[in-house]
Amino acid sequence: MGAMNKITVGIVEDNFEVSQSLELLLNSTDEYLCIGTCPNTVTALETLPGLNPDVILMDINLPDESGIECIKKLKPHLQQTQIVMLTMYEDSEKVFEALASGAIGYLLKRTTKENLLSAIKEAHNGGSPMSMEIARMVVKSFASV
Repeated sequence: MGAMNKITVGIVEDNFEVSQSLELLLNSTDEYLCIGTCPNTVTALETLPGLNPDVILMDINLPDESGIECIKKLKPHLQQTQIVMLTMYEDSEKVFEALASGAIGYLLKRTTKENLLSAIKEAHNGGSPMSMEIARMVVKSFASV
């Protein structure tokens, strides 16, 4: 695959080690290319609209504003970009708030590298990747009590 065929990914993550390991993982593949990492909402809003990534991996717990607020501000500028939450939070309130704000997927940080890469591809191809526990929570929310 040439560089033009790679799925481009932006990362919004305040933990430098996590951000760096995600970037290294993506850039070690033939299918993905990390085109920008942002440690906070302000940087994401300044940087990502100009880069126009195919997919953004978004943390929730950012130092200036939550990743959920960041989605609300980014979405009007990046309507074709698929935003996937990548976070340690698995409480239903945060999950539903993120999805209602425009995230199309929700992954827990403990997901395997293989699952993360396939989730990025799934998001890019029109799917809504979710960690197993999150998918079950979403399905249960539709079940009548």
